[in-house]
Amino acid sequence: MSNPPQKSSASTLAIPEELGERLVLGEISPAEFLGLSQEMLYEIATRGHDLLKTGMLQDALDIFKGLVAASPYDSVFHCNLAATYAHLERFGEAKDEYTRALELNIGNVDALVGRSEMYLREGNMPEALKDIQTALKLDPEAKRENTKRARATLTILQKAGEATPKK
Repeated sequence: MSNPPQKSSASTLAIPEELGERLVLGEISPAEFLGLSQEMLYEIATRGHDLLKTGMLQDALDIFKGLVAASPYDSVFHCNLAATYAHLERFGEAKDEYTRALELNIGNVDALVGRSEMYLREGNMPEALKDIQTALKLDPEAKRENTKRARATLTILQKAGEATPKK
C-alpha cells in the first residue's frame, strides 16, 4: 500500500498572467512585478550605502547587485554598485556601471565624478576632464560631496599643469 502524495506546507502564490507577460516583455521591472515600491528599494539602498561606508563591501555588493537586478533602469542603483566595485578595486566593472548609470541619467553627478576617477586611474585625462567639467556644470555650487571632490581634483590637476582652466 503506498502513501498518497503529501501536500506542501508552503502556500502557492497566484501570479496574474498579465503581470507575468508585462515582466517578460520588459514593460515592468522585477521590483514592480514583486510589488516592491521605490521607497522600499531606496530603504534597502540606504542600508547598502551604510554597509559600504563601514567597509562591509561584500554585503554592500550583494545588496546593490540585487537592487540593479530588481530595478535595472535606476541610475542610482547602478552608481552605487559602481562605487562598491571601486572600493573593491574592480575598476573595470566600476567604470562600466558608472557608464550604465549615465546611459540611464546623463545628469547623475555622482556617476560622472566616479567615472572621471576611473578614467584618471587609466590615464585617460581628456575623458576624465570632460566628466569633471560636466559634473561641475550640473552642480556649480558643489552642493554634493562628490562634486566638491571633483572640484578639488580639477584644482590639483590644474596646479600640476595637467588641465587647463575651463573658460
